This record gives sequence, structure tokens and C-alpha cells, in this order.
Amino acid sequence: MSRNKSIGTTLDAIAAAEQALGRSLPASYAQWLLVNNGRALGALSIFPVYDAANARKTWESIARHYETSWQEWLENTGANGNEASALLPFAQFGTGDYYCFDYAQTGPTGEPVVVLWSHETGAATAVAPDFASFLTLPGRPG
Repeated sequence: MSRNKSIGTTLDAIAAAEQALGRSLPASYAQWLLVNNGRALGALSIFPVYDAANARKTWESIARHYETSWQEWLENTGANGNEASALLPFAQFGTGDYYCFDYAQTGPTGEPVVVLWSHETGAATAVAPDFASFLTLPGRPG
């Protein structure tokens, strides 16, 4: 497979991830995954949905991150379960911080607001009104 080729995914793989996570993924993120599942944005690791057709590239899926490393970070930071319960991490960069969908805040498109969650403080700061806007942010890592 060429390094430049997008691997994408299927609606079934997205639906399986949503079932595992217990929530619907934002539409703009799901659309991005259909074409770019398993790809990074420069240095920024965007979590894919697990897809058996490309298990090796998608093993570190959004559901796996949510169930493992995200829960460990919450425990380590002492983050309040209620504050973090609305957050779903979808990307991580080298510092340990996460970009998350904040299901407690809805942007103008009806999708969850994108926040940057700090592993040092457990605080979340809004950075974009939705995933599509996040993709076009200047100065975004990656």
C-alpha cells in the first residue's frame, strides 16, 4: 500500500465504534474517518475507528484509547468524573494532552465543541466549534 493512499473505513466500522463508546460520533469526524481513518495530521495522532480490514493500522482506535489511556490519565490527574464524563478524546500529541469532543457543549452546527484537555491540570479549553473547524485551525499541532 502506498504511504500517500488514504485507507478510509466503512459506516459499519463507525457504527461499531459508536456502540462501543455508547455515543454517536460527530458527523464531520465520521465523514473524515470514511476517507482518512488511520491517518495522522502531521504530528497529531487522530484516533481511528477499529477496522478489521486494516487491523494493524487501526488497532489503537478511539474506543481503545477511551477505555485505556484516557481512563489512566483521568485517574492520574484526579479529574472529576462528572467534569470528564462529557469528554471523548479523539487526538493526542506528544505532550500527553488530548483534543476531545465535549458533548456538554454544542457548537453552531449541532456537533460537540472541540476542547484541548490538559494532562497537567485536567482542565479543558474550547478550541473549535466542531471537528470540521478544528481541521482548519491555524497553529494546531501537526
